[in-house]
Amino acid sequence: MAYDSVFKRVEKKYRIDAVQRSAMEAAARNGGGLGPDRFGRSRITSLYLDTPGRAMIARSVEKPLYKEKLRLRTYGEAAGVVLMAAFGAGPVVREAGGVPLADDEVEARVRAAAAAVGDAAAAFDLLTVPVFFGIKKKFKGIVYKRRLALTLPAALAFVSGLPYEQACARWPLADPALVAAALAPATRQIARELTAAMDRWLPLAPSMGIACDRVAWAPAPSNESAALDPGLRLTFDDRLAYRNCHGLAQDWEPIIAPTESILEIKSAGPYPPWLVEALSAHAIYPVPFTKYGNAYQLCEGTALQAALAVS
Repeated sequence: MAYDSVFKRVEKKYRIDAVQRSAMEAAARNGGGLGPDRFGRSRITSLYLDTPGRAMIARSVEKPLYKEKLRLRTYGEAAGVVLMAAFGAGPVVREAGGVPLADDEVEARVRAAAAAVGDAAAAFDLLTVPVFFGIKKKFKGIVYKRRLALTLPAALAFVSGLPYEQACARWPLADPALVAAALAPATRQIARELTAAMDRWLPLAPSMGIACDRVAWAPAPSNESAALDPGLRLTFDDRLAYRNCHGLAQDWEPIIAPTESILEIKSAGPYPPWLVEALSAHAIYPVPFTKYGNAYQLCEGTALQAALAVS
């Protein structure tokens, strides 16, 4: 399998209701010649890393000129359970002068995480599925993403402080093509950037899990209008929820209403006319929305309410 490791594009988000979503899907199909990609509806789980005081997201919600986030991501319901269980099995803290997790500890967490899915034998196969670890940067409205594909144990070890090359050698990916790509010069450069970003925010630990169901729409290769922006993608996210990695709460909490979706338009150029017309016709306007940022603000509001109740 292949995957994209570098992205540069404009990303706009829109908070829409069920009627607006239906209208945009119809416009994308009939006016834009777009359709759901080969993955269809899929569950995406992201685990964000941050300082214990969440300094990274606190700075991000202030809307500075430049901001960045670090996240691990998996695709599929069971893979998301495994990701959250492995990193939640104990403190995974990257700190100055710290010692990486021992191999035995990494593998124990992975086995326990696999068992969390329910069928340990079937779940263990999930550990060969890539976990994507990346940095998302935003500067002057342009989004830059750079990411790596690793196995879950390699991701655990790398985050805790083991050098990237050693983590890949100890727990390689199953796909030979991805194994070769993991050691390519361009990929090693991304690993160095991730290492530098992690070290900028020490100490670093799991902060927040974010999960959603996504349907991604993309132009068909034969679509002539796609030549204007072949990278145009529309994603519709619903069942959007967060899980706070701090404290004892382990439940997933909603970020948006069950009837709502987050439409995200990813493009490298101007919107095509059909898209502009559809957004205007259905009064759909961009909103400042980030999944981690909104979850952080919900957590802060819950903590404030609890403090006021106690006082």
